[in-house]
Amino acid sequence: MLSDAIIKMVKFPPELLPDAWYGTTALNAEIAPPVLDVRRFSPFILRLTNMQVPLNALVNLRARYDSLFIEQNAGMLLNAFPGAWDLPAKDQLYFNFVGLGVVANYSTHYGLWVYPPTIAHKLLWGIALNDKEKAISEELGVAATVEKGLLPLPISQLIEREYPVVGEETHTRNIAIAAANTIYQVEVMYAKPGEMLVLTRIASQDLGVNNIQLIIDRDNDANYRQFPTLPLSLIPGGELACFIPATTSIRLTTTAAGIAGATPFRYTFQRIKLNNILRVRFGLMSEAEAPADLYKKVAAGIV
Repeated sequence: MLSDAIIKMVKFPPELLPDAWYGTTALNAEIAPPVLDVRRFSPFILRLTNMQVPLNALVNLRARYDSLFIEQNAGMLLNAFPGAWDLPAKDQLYFNFVGLGVVANYSTHYGLWVYPPTIAHKLLWGIALNDKEKAISEELGVAATVEKGLLPLPISQLIEREYPVVGEETHTRNIAIAAANTIYQVEVMYAKPGEMLVLTRIASQDLGVNNIQLIIDRDNDANYRQFPTLPLSLIPGGELACFIPATTSIRLTTTAAGIAGATPFRYTFQRIKLNNILRVRFGLMSEAEAPADLYKKVAAGIV
């Protein structure tokens, strides 16, 4: 389950953290604990997206992003495909289900964008600037650009412009899980010098008997993400989108509560050429080392 602690482990923003849940809904009751309930994630901004839910009129989806509340019946949502959701929050984010009846093995998968606000984001969201940020904003005309609607940059545009892809690979593995509560390696992927890896997609298939889990380690972050594979599948709609960068390696492992036998996995990653924009954004290059004005432009959200 995604938590405040996991969110604060984000170090190469923006990151799209994947998660998945399955369980049984009860009559007139919410899932407890909730699928997602985070409140203490400052200084980050979150965006809940890619929520996939199976079609079922006995389930209502509930969400809250800051002061806005949503409740919609899952019987009329897009079936088993990620829906058109983008719920941004700077203070509170909540996602859950309430049962209008008993539904066994109901499931969802979703993603959570996590990033610290740039000066442009702070101006848009009404977050106070410090003295240094005020000076940068005035020097670069950030406030006027925000008022024109040209900033902040959409995450998709930022990634397309600033993350040069020098390779993209989709790998498949069939892992024989022969013992309960035992870690099995799926694959370890290594970054080349001057590059980084980004895990972008994950798919698997689980019949729901043995609670198969997928574990993602990033660089030195062990158990960075862990979630059940039951809500995933190998067909369209069942693939879980993510954006998890790493500077040295990404390690995928799996475990199960019982003997699960051969379990398929499919995953996609990109090789990204490190540039000075990314080095500054990730704290790999200091302000003194950065080319003229680049540090200010990254802080402003212009690049």
